[in-house]
Amino acid sequence: MNADIDIECFVKDPGLLIKLCSEVIERICNTPEDPKIGEKEAQLREIAKAIAKLEKIKVPIPDALRAEKTKLAAALGHKAYGIPAIPFLIDEFENILKDLNKRLNYGVHKSKVGTGHRTKRSRSPKTDKQTLRENIVRALKQLGGRARVPEVIEEMGRQLEDKLLPGDMEWRESTAEYAWQNNAKWERYKMTQDGTLRSDSQRGYWELGGGH
Repeated sequence: MNADIDIECFVKDPGLLIKLCSEVIERICNTPEDPKIGEKEAQLREIAKAIAKLEKIKVPIPDALRAEKTKLAAALGHKAYGIPAIPFLIDEFENILKDLNKRLNYGVHKSKVGTGHRTKRSRSPKTDKQTLRENIVRALKQLGGRARVPEVIEEMGRQLEDKLLPGDMEWRESTAEYAWQNNAKWERYKMTQDGTLRSDSQRGYWELGGGH
């Protein structure tokens, strides 16, 4: 695989990168956690952070450190999929966002962007998880028990109209959606774990479990 060609593809159409990230996260969240790989994943995260810091200050990366990272990555292989990878992704995405903001001088121009969206999370009250769960089930039943994610979210929006709390409308730049939408997606993952929703649904779809 030619890395330069792959990167150029994403440079020309950044949307492909977002799509790829979304698909990777979806697959991670749909794969049960394997507790046996937790220790190696933690080691890999720390080594990755150490390498990133050295690269940032332009210090040569020791061969032994690179070799250990490669060794751990190879040992984990596909077993690295699972919820333990989520904290690692969150940390790394936050670092990427910080770098992007710095490159774009986002802090200076942020106040000039007249989107009307709130970009900083607040402590304002939000719809509780149980209500989100109930509305996910209600929306899916309305849609025949199975539907594409945007359709479920749209139906939930209709159901929750005039019921959403101030914190629900907090705009999350990292996912380009409102807080209640993002929270609903996280709640959906938990529902696949307890059987309320199917965990083997086609990618991009939510589907009620056998109990419904």
